[in-house]
Amino acid sequence: MFNINHSGIESFPVELWREIFDYFDANDLWYSFRGLNKQIDGIMNQIELHFNFEKTGNYDYFLKNIFPSTNVLNIRSLKIRKEKKIKHFFSIYSLNSLLQLRLLSLDGMYCTNDNLFMFWNQLSSLKYLRALKIIFGSKSHPNNELKDKQFLICSIFNQDFCPLLTCFTIENKGNDNLNTELPISSLIQTIKSTNIKYLSIDCLNFVDLLKLLPTLQNAKSFSIENELFSNNLFHPQQIMTITEPLMSECKKLDLILSDDMTFEHIEYILKHTPNLKRLIISCYWFPLLDAKKWELLLSTQCPSLVEFELGCNGDDDDNAYQKAERDFNKKCKTRTFWKKQNARVITTAYSGDDCYYTIVVFNLEKEKSDDYYWRFLDEMDTTDAP
Repeated sequence: MFNINHSGIESFPVELWREIFDYFDANDLWYSFRGLNKQIDGIMNQIELHFNFEKTGNYDYFLKNIFPSTNVLNIRSLKIRKEKKIKHFFSIYSLNSLLQLRLLSLDGMYCTNDNLFMFWNQLSSLKYLRALKIIFGSKSHPNNELKDKQFLICSIFNQDFCPLLTCFTIENKGNDNLNTELPISSLIQTIKSTNIKYLSIDCLNFVDLLKLLPTLQNAKSFSIENELFSNNLFHPQQIMTITEPLMSECKKLDLILSDDMTFEHIEYILKHTPNLKRLIISCYWFPLLDAKKWELLLSTQCPSLVEFELGCNGDDDDNAYQKAERDFNKKCKTRTFWKKQNARVITTAYSGDDCYYTIVVFNLEKEKSDDYYWRFLDEMDTTDAP
């Protein structure tokens, strides 16, 4: 620790101190500067605070050294991981007291088991919140309760909670009932657009996707991390004619599809994203491994596409899967469309399993393409397919 009285830096202007403090999170800031002199302590009492309790071992330091002198109105970002810490923190601070909060991340959130959703209703007070990430459950403590998640989605998209929100991530870890999850009955379709630009949802029904589309007119990136499914509740034939794309700002679409999703479902979504640059589609089976249909879709609906990734699973003794993979590979080598995209078909086998994974990729940013393919292969825990 330097000697503040003889270094001369005590005469630094307030603006410079604030700029220096911007490089520290709250814990490091308190550890390095708190108590040096009254002038610096006075500045620290007014600066914006960013708390990250996702790091191991810093929560106790906060309670002992930072909490007693914290002004909650100075807190701008808050990240907490693990259920016990989340419960303890909000037993001290109420959520609606963090009025100036810009970022909130709760990883390992517990279900409130409160039919009035009193905790989540406090989000309505966070008028300046820009980023919200809520992860329910954990790998060791799965969460199969959907009520809190559904209430959150309805609150953001139907109740105008957090009106300045631009980034929204919500996930339900360990949900064993993904394939039976019903539509969110309380979610209503609205024509009012939100400010959300980056949206990630773990699981969604196609019925609810249709309700959300009008709210996503400013979305630049949209991903469904676990499954988008139809569950035979809605069929493409029921879809009305599209008069105007609802997600014309969207540049990246990343979807994991259930085996009841069809090309008609995909086509409907792509008609709403005419300016798409990157499209990533994964499915649990191989019926979507059809080069002819993808060529038609991509050439008509995605004229600006730069990067494409299609991943499909198949069984090693399934003749239909093997034929689909060979046909796609042949089309990539012979059809002008796929040759122009420099498309490749990569088939790998899961270690110790009879399941294969076929991925079709192209990336028109050629300086990155080779690294992309090799990185993908390195990250896969696979053995070479015969």
